[in-house]
Amino acid sequence: MSADFARVLKGLMQNRRLSARAVSRASGRAESTVNQLLTGKLQPTHDILRDLAPVLQLDAADLFVIANLSIDSETAAREPYHATVEIGQLVATASFLTPAEVKLLVQSARALRGDNQEDRGGTPSGRSNPPA
Repeated sequence: MSADFARVLKGLMQNRRLSARAVSRASGRAESTVNQLLTGKLQPTHDILRDLAPVLQLDAADLFVIANLSIDSETAAREPYHATVEIGQLVATASFLTPAEVKLLVQSARALRGDNQEDRGGTPSGRSNPPA
């Protein structure tokens, strides 16, 4: 099944002009995880798909179906990410920007968040989790 999912994931990413690095950064998942999904070496899990869904502008439940994963009561009970649709729209829009424009967008987002990571010479570490 992971080969079938890999093919669909590649198509979704190509359609949205997203690289593995862009999906990784936007989802908070390691780039190696995205690459392993793309090659079929890693089976998708509910948690991984929940992180990828906003980036791909899909409902997590749709990705579960594509990946042939069941939607059990625990999965259905989890809250979606805050602003899932908007996050997907932002990633889709950003995928058409020039590198300089993307840099400005990142700077603007960090300013809105009050994050000065660039000033400290670092990048955000860890994944952000949805609100409980």
